[in-house]
Amino acid sequence: MPKTGKAALVFIIAVFLVSIISSGLRHADPYRIDLDSIKQSPNFSHPFGTDTKGRDIFWRVAAGGKFSIGIALIAAFISAAIGFSFGITAGYFGGKIDAALMAFVDFMLSFPSLLLAIAISVVMPPGIYTVMIALSAVGWASFARLIRGHVLTVKTMPYIDSARAVGCGDLRILFLHIAPLCIPLSLVMMGIKLGGFILAEATLSFLGLGAQPPTPTWGSMISAHRGYVLTAPWMVLFPGLALTLTAFCFNLVGETLREKFELKDSRL
Repeated sequence: MPKTGKAALVFIIAVFLVSIISSGLRHADPYRIDLDSIKQSPNFSHPFGTDTKGRDIFWRVAAGGKFSIGIALIAAFISAAIGFSFGITAGYFGGKIDAALMAFVDFMLSFPSLLLAIAISVVMPPGIYTVMIALSAVGWASFARLIRGHVLTVKTMPYIDSARAVGCGDLRILFLHIAPLCIPLSLVMMGIKLGGFILAEATLSFLGLGAQPPTPTWGSMISAHRGYVLTAPWMVLFPGLALTLTAFCFNLVGETLREKFELKDSRL
């Protein structure tokens, strides 16, 4: 892995570890209101300053990483699982099954993903689970198309014909001979998609469709304090930097994985 990819991966792991560790520290309370410390600029006691309720922005950014990255990871995993199931089924059985499943996949891909995620979030109660469902609903189709194309190549290999010749059934061939070759590709696709999921989660939270106050996510923190961007810019700057750097690092890791596995498909 190139040095840039390694550095990006280290940064992501560090952000996530800080987010997890901070939840176990007694003094690191992202919800603690201190009316004596309202809108303090960055200082020794509060490295990222405080917000309009005196809450420490550093610990809120740290806690926000747990939610923002966690939501993106879970949504990517669900998307991969759904897309894997559709893709491997369509690619292996072909015929009418392939035509029907891929027609549905093409239908889903015809919608702008962010607009569709917003539409799904609007009709559901706002919250973390709504964001997960919305991101999963718009993310699985690209997984399905990629896996289906890989299965079409794998099922023509001689060892698949040999498996049929010795009496292996379709399910055995699918789960023991084809699926293991598709799992690494799904993991690579997850790495490539995570940066987009991070930004999409932040967008939904910014619009008020994601986690609700006082739960901190980077998008909701930017939204809540956007009116203070000139008078107290640190309240928007630090969650914005955390979001930008994390999404950028996920994209670097995804590009590194793409190059490592020599994936040239334009859908990635």
